[in-house]
Parts: sequence; C-alpha cells; structure tokens
Amino acid sequence: MVGVGLEELGVEEFVKGNFFSGELYIDTKKQCYKDLSFKRYNVLNVFPAVFKKSSRDSAAKAKADNLGGDFKGDGMQNGGTLIVDKGGKTLLSFRQEDPADHVPLSDVLKTLKIEGKVPDQRAVSEGVRCEDDVCHKT
Repeated sequence: MVGVGLEELGVEEFVKGNFFSGELYIDTKKQCYKDLSFKRYNVLNVFPAVFKKSSRDSAAKAKADNLGGDFKGDGMQNGGTLIVDKGGKTLLSFRQEDPADHVPLSDVLKTLKIEGKVPDQRAVSEGVRCEDDVCHKT
C-alpha cells in the first residue's frame, strides 16, 4: 500500500499514530492531486463548503469527541482514495467532493476482498477510536 500526502506537516504524528502501515510519499507540488482531478478550494468557494450541513455535522461530532483543530496546513485541498491492483486496473476511485466526505471503510474492505464487518467501535491504536466508518482521536 502507498499513501500520498501533500505536505510534511503532521506526517510524524500520523506515522506515530499508526494510521497507515504502507509507504508514504509527499507530493509538495500537489501534482498527483491535479492529475487525479481532486478538488481544490479557494477563498471564494471554501466558505459554502464549510457551512454545508455535512461539514457542520462533522465539526459537531469532532467537538463532541474533544478533537481539536489547529487549522495548520493546506485545508483547501480535497483528496480521495484510489485502489489499483498490481496490473494497474482501478478497483476503487473515490473523490472527496466536500471537506466532510470520506470513503466508507466497508467499501475499502469489500474492494480488497477482506471478509468481515467494520465494527461500530474498535481500537486502532492507542488514542484512536473508530465508529461506523470514521476513525478519530480519543
């Protein structure tokens, strides 16, 4: 597995938190994000996206779970999930349309042909809890 991030900010915490066990790369020029047509916000279109119901609901859940936010880093770049087999065939392509969007973990497991159901609550690593299909710090 390979993960691609857009900046070095937060990588150390991400690695220490065991959120991902594959190879990590940083695309500071955001070229792969452009090539994959991942949406990028600007000062004009970010505000409507932030105030959408889905974004407000995610912010309320984060606040209820005592998750902070430091507004550091590039919050204007949306991402996604791309699963490609060894032969280059795309098995799953998910593009984040809004800041609160994410691919359900159950879809990832199904795509990877991993049997089982995503539990409602499970510990991923110390200080992390997953509910439904979203993981967050505890």
